[in-house]
Amino acid sequence: MKTLILRDIVDNSSSVEQGMVLFNHLKSAYNNGHTIILQVDSDLSLSSSFLNSSVGEFLDAYGFSNFRNTLKFKGSKTQFQRFNKYIQEYKDLYLA
Repeated sequence: MKTLILRDIVDNSSSVEQGMVLFNHLKSAYNNGHTIILQVDSDLSLSSSFLNSSVGEFLDAYGFSNFRNTLKFKGSKTQFQRFNKYIQEYKDLYLA
């Protein structure tokens, strides 16, 4: 498993463009059969634009079970809850 520190790979966690940077890391890990531990600092704000263009794009392209196999999360309880809430709402809304 490889650890990615979010702060080291993106300039911010609020834009679509920076979310795509994370998406490309996730996509590469998935295509190579790797698992990533994503470490998120407690002071980073995860905007919905950022999450849509990273996590949402990955879920759309590869599905929830591949997401679970590709990404593990490491961060504060607050960050985990925000991340988890996003994923849960995505699963609740996605019908296909």
